[in-house]
Amino acid sequence: MKKFNSKEEIRNYIWQMLEENDIADFPRPCFGRIPNFIGSKQASEKIKKLYEFKQANCVFSAPDFVLKTIRKLVLKEGKVLAVALPHMTDFIEIREYRYIEEAVSIKGFTKFGKPLKTNIDLFVQGSVAVDLKGTRLGKGSGYGDQEWDYLLKIGLISDDTKVVTIVHSTQILDSFSYLAEPTDKKIDYIITEKDIIKI
Repeated sequence: MKKFNSKEEIRNYIWQMLEENDIADFPRPCFGRIPNFIGSKQASEKIKKLYEFKQANCVFSAPDFVLKTIRKLVLKEGKVLAVALPHMTDFIEIREYRYIEEAVSIKGFTKFGKPLKTNIDLFVQGSVAVDLKGTRLGKGSGYGDQEWDYLLKIGLISDDTKVVTIVHSTQILDSFSYLAEPTDKKIDYIITEKDIIKI
């Protein structure tokens, strides 16, 4: 088992590996971002199998490109899409079931979005790396945890709301929970191009 000394070391390891093996997909290079990957669309489709997704009225998605298919699925299934604008400048909800392709882009967020008021039933995040204990690593900006904390503070999610991440199977590491901080929110489901892993 490879032992990492820092979160940044893990990020650089994953970014390098995705690029060198041509697993990374548009936008490339993936360094410094939540990576999109070959097979992300097929992985995203699997969310429809989750009981929590089927039951959800409102699903939150981070604005990462890799989650674009998730955002489309939410609207196609007639659910409310909740998103954070980049850099957490605002939180909005989208109920646009005709111009879905446009509505799920960052430009479309502001065009079709209204202030977020609906309770969130499922929280979907992108990740740079995850482990099988539910530890998640983002790109280092801290927005993922801040989004969760803010929504919890204003009462639109609860501690029981499940967290899902979509990654390539090679982004799953054995364990780096020894690097986790108390503020790091754990994930409940990892969805990959191969399968769904419940933590």
